[in-house]
Amino acid sequence: MIELREWIASKPFDEKPWLLLGKGPTFARRGEFPLDEYNLMGLNDVPTEQKVDVAHVIDIDVVEKNAEALRDNARFLVIARRPHVDFKPREKRLEDYFDQIPVLRELDEQGRLVWYNARGSAPIDDSPEIGVRFFSSEAAMNILGEMGVRKVRTLGIDGGTDYSTEFSALTALENERPTFDAQFRELEDIVAKYGIDYDPIIEPMRVFCGCDESQLVAARVLEYSIRKHASRPVRFYPMLNLPTPVPKDQKNRGRTGFSFSRFHIPKLAGYKGRGLYVDADMQVFGDIAELWEIPFEGAKVMCTRQDEPPEQWKGSSWFHPGRQLSVMMLDCERLDWDIDEIVGGLDEGRYDYQQLMFELCIVDEGEINDNIPPVWNHLEHYVDGETKLLHYTVVPTQPWKNDKSPLKALWEPEFQEARAAGVVHPQEALRLARRGHIKPSLALPKEKKVATAMSLAAAQLRRAMGMAEQRIGFFRNPRVMKLRARVGL
Repeated sequence: MIELREWIASKPFDEKPWLLLGKGPTFARRGEFPLDEYNLMGLNDVPTEQKVDVAHVIDIDVVEKNAEALRDNARFLVIARRPHVDFKPREKRLEDYFDQIPVLRELDEQGRLVWYNARGSAPIDDSPEIGVRFFSSEAAMNILGEMGVRKVRTLGIDGGTDYSTEFSALTALENERPTFDAQFRELEDIVAKYGIDYDPIIEPMRVFCGCDESQLVAARVLEYSIRKHASRPVRFYPMLNLPTPVPKDQKNRGRTGFSFSRFHIPKLAGYKGRGLYVDADMQVFGDIAELWEIPFEGAKVMCTRQDEPPEQWKGSSWFHPGRQLSVMMLDCERLDWDIDEIVGGLDEGRYDYQQLMFELCIVDEGEINDNIPPVWNHLEHYVDGETKLLHYTVVPTQPWKNDKSPLKALWEPEFQEARAAGVVHPQEALRLARRGHIKPSLALPKEKKVATAMSLAAAQLRRAMGMAEQRIGFFRNPRVMKLRARVGL
């Protein structure tokens, strides 16, 4: 068997970008793309439908089931040295399966079997551990990162719950995850770690979310709600800690830590295609592909319009009637925004905060359309069957902060789904709860809350019993008993 680093050092592949193939619905569109321009890595059952350079597998039952396809349609099989069984790492080594699954021995004898240590298993030798949290796509991307691959495209690495029609006979999500969505957050972290140029090969809908750490849970739920309804690939970018200069005049400084984040978007998008800006305090109920179908008609920016304040904002000076720039579609190819220059305009007095943030004065008036339907930015109200995006604008009653929120019944079930899917990490929710950014009830699942309460009660009982035993022991001490008798106690 070939250890991963030894295999990488042998440089068995041409200098081409890689295409990572999964079983999601978009796999059916592979005929639309020039696959010969890529090195191909197929996950799990993909080699049953497509010849690949590398087949990647973690679960040993996949090898046994697809033995013939792996032998005939994959140049190499890359697999965990301790393969998973029933989606969990085991102690049994890969070579221990050679008699049970003869194709493994055959591939090994042909120099086509490559192994690695999957994180969570007891490591073998000093081979590096390859991380995998939810799905095999994560391990595959980590392997490509270790290989030094600089450009990766994906197809069939989709969210939701479905497989492509070619795999309709298979049971999706056998690992008991409710959706495939959790892999995207992991993939974003992996490609950032290795500096990989990564995108779905089908142009994704790029969503840029203005947020800071205090709104991370809200942003995760928003991302989950977007993917839940999307009919096309999505890339979601939480814009955290972007290098943004601070205006010199206090009056021109951002009202939030991410006020100016939207002006980074064209550059983040490589000045190409469309980019959708949204605030973190939102929830989506429709397919954002609808927004991608709205023509710019010569404009560079599209937004919604709200001339009358919602009931919750009546009488408040914070509400600004007219164009609402909290949902903006940007034509990134035609916006040459540079954040240093934009903030420099504030410092030089060419415009002030209000003109920049509420009038978008850096774009000509005729190049802004407010033709995004208002249903894509319903402020503090939800209409069943109509609302496509709900914007929780009143901070004190946002449902992740206040149990008395009138919209709690809409947001909290989505939060529970996102947490179950792995999109919201429990440690992240607990950290934000401790810092007062979300209500404590969101920090732990109900069963853990009960267990925690029982554990706390048990600890308090043990402490009380210990104190009682100390008192009993004290009063039974012969010297104490003699003293008590002497004073009449």
